[in-house]
Amino acid sequence: MFYNTSDNYEYNDCVSKGACSISPAISSMQEIMFVLLRQMAYYLIKLKGFGIINEKITKTLISQVALMDGLKDFTEAQVLNIFSSQYSKLIELRKEYLKICKDNEEQCKDLKNLLKLSSKTSLSEILKKGDKEYICKYKKLSISQKSNAEILTSVMKSVCVNIIYLYEYDNYCEYASDNVLEALNLFNSFKVDDSSIKKYIEILSKIDIELLKLLKRAQIEHYGDIDEITVSTSTDPKKAILVSGSNLSDLKDVLDFVKDTDVDVYTNGNLLIAHAFSSFNNYKNLKGHFGSSVFTTMLDFATFPGAILLTKNEAQNIEYLYRGRLFTTDDITPKGVVKIVNKNYEPLLKSAIQAKGFAKGQHRNPIKVGYNKDKLSSFLDVILKDDFKNLFIIGHSNLSMNMNDYFKRFFHLMPNKSFAISFSFDPKQENVLTINLVNDYPQIYAVLQKVFEKIPISSEKLAFFLTKCDVNSFSNIINLKNEGAKNIFLSDCPPNVINPSVLNSFIKLYNIFQITTPEEDLKKLQ
Repeated sequence: MFYNTSDNYEYNDCVSKGACSISPAISSMQEIMFVLLRQMAYYLIKLKGFGIINEKITKTLISQVALMDGLKDFTEAQVLNIFSSQYSKLIELRKEYLKICKDNEEQCKDLKNLLKLSSKTSLSEILKKGDKEYICKYKKLSISQKSNAEILTSVMKSVCVNIIYLYEYDNYCEYASDNVLEALNLFNSFKVDDSSIKKYIEILSKIDIELLKLLKRAQIEHYGDIDEITVSTSTDPKKAILVSGSNLSDLKDVLDFVKDTDVDVYTNGNLLIAHAFSSFNNYKNLKGHFGSSVFTTMLDFATFPGAILLTKNEAQNIEYLYRGRLFTTDDITPKGVVKIVNKNYEPLLKSAIQAKGFAKGQHRNPIKVGYNKDKLSSFLDVILKDDFKNLFIIGHSNLSMNMNDYFKRFFHLMPNKSFAISFSFDPKQENVLTINLVNDYPQIYAVLQKVFEKIPISSEKLAFFLTKCDVNSFSNIINLKNEGAKNIFLSDCPPNVINPSVLNSFIKLYNIFQITTPEEDLKKLQ
């Protein structure tokens, strides 16, 4: 079984909620939040001009940009609370800026269109302001500017996601944060310069790759080297805790907390990758992985008979049927979820002990995760020795049934002397090396760098089939193109991830192929 391919994908969390597009209310929420954050960026930049750096508020802003898409998973009261908290920071920054201008006898350049709210402002009034800002923004932007602005916003979100991951390793990365603030501040101008938007798309895309390199280094330093390992998906008849999300630090904290107990710990979602790092193999309580796919959390939570921890900085769809069993380390706590404070996991452990646990153990097929560096090197040597025709880089993603069918046919039709490295589909063929790194971008890029050391990225023989659309997609493609990649194919992108019109503009701008049929796509590479 290959974890990133799942028959359950057709019934994922998005589908089960009955809507995979963005509602007008959510769009308004995101728009007004974006206005608030860009205005905060303005005053942070002005204060830095006086030598004042507010790292705490900058971190909050970066985190909010990274998790902006997660607003759809919160209640109206929570959204209003989040917005009010950020608004108070905006007022605080402006007040500090005006004061320092006065103290230094300098003329202030205050924002003319500053958001003005009161304690009595309701969410509906805020949403109306969001509608107004949305209409205003798109009236003053040309078609090209609209598309480029959305591309920049997507790249910005990707950078912010990686910045907050670096926070876990005590790396502030001021340079990256400063460029995010500058990019946000572009939209405070009445007339947005298209060349400036394009400039920051390129700057932030390059920064994104540098952040991935820093993250890869930090992961190895904290959790040991990575290798290919077989992970159990079976369960034992014991009390258990499920740790879901992507945050390796939270998983380590839980394992340290329960190491002297008889409670088992299972990973869920993207945390499957943890098993590939050597340090996690030292924990006897870490029994394996629970769940069939990275996008079936609701099903996994409903069937797990123990306590569940949602790791921080992870936007997840949560049904409120599991009160008393769901916990989180995140600063923003969803309704019905218990917050873990100061790494005190006692409530989580107590809940696990009180839960029924697994009455009977169940045997399931194991999963391979990670990769062996020697195996990768040998595979590349075989390719070069055989004077290969094509090397296809496939994935990574949670493949739909349509994509599964596509790649079954694709690998069957692969030309002679063609090879593939697949991060998302295992055809069990000698000319295909499968590597399961789940959705760990730092480690995926580490593999790609090893490939590019032997086969130049600009080679006409290389073709990339990107089968996952997420917040990182635009940034990944821009960097591949900037490094000289000739052939990039992209699968369908859900409208709640990337606006279809923006996607079409992006495909034309960067000369990207859309995945169609194996026959047609392979023909394009002849």
